[in-house]
Amino acid sequence: MRRQLRAFTLIEILAVVVILGIAAAVIVPQIGRRDDLTASSASRIIMADLLYAQNRAIATQQMRYVQFDVTNGTYSLLTQITPTVAYSTHPITKQNYVEQFFKSGGSAKPTRGLETVTLVSANLDGKAVLAFDELGTPYSYDTSSSTATALSSGKVQIQAGSYTMTVGIEPYTGELSVTTP
Repeated sequence: MRRQLRAFTLIEILAVVVILGIAAAVIVPQIGRRDDLTASSASRIIMADLLYAQNRAIATQQMRYVQFDVTNGTYSLLTQITPTVAYSTHPITKQNYVEQFFKSGGSAKPTRGLETVTLVSANLDGKAVLAFDELGTPYSYDTSSSTATALSSGKVQIQAGSYTMTVGIEPYTGELSVTTP
């Protein structure tokens, strides 16, 4: 006696594939626009760049600077800030180390993946420049008087859509943390 084997027909398989395709077309674009993930990625980029500047200061035994420009939505890693600005060289692109965020009405193109991120504020004891000494200690730097003061409070805030994150810089150690309001 022969048993009859049951299998799916070609039409049933095609129907399932079409349903999965429609579901993917609806769901995947929404996953790509998650503001919380975009803000989290931007905050990790900032943290990595701050750690890089701190490590370069320790390795070279010279001050390194991170200058935030909220108006233009950028920050730059610098080897020298006075009397003239000297940019750090990005280790991968070999260009000036400048990170560009979205700026409405701006002509500069944001770094890929950061098109929806805005640099909201950079408050380093009321200054816009963070400096690291040869021990990696963070300082707020006043460009008008060319003086570095031990950092007592450092925060950089970014926003992607309606989601906001704050990168905090601890005094003395330069330890970095991320918080959400």
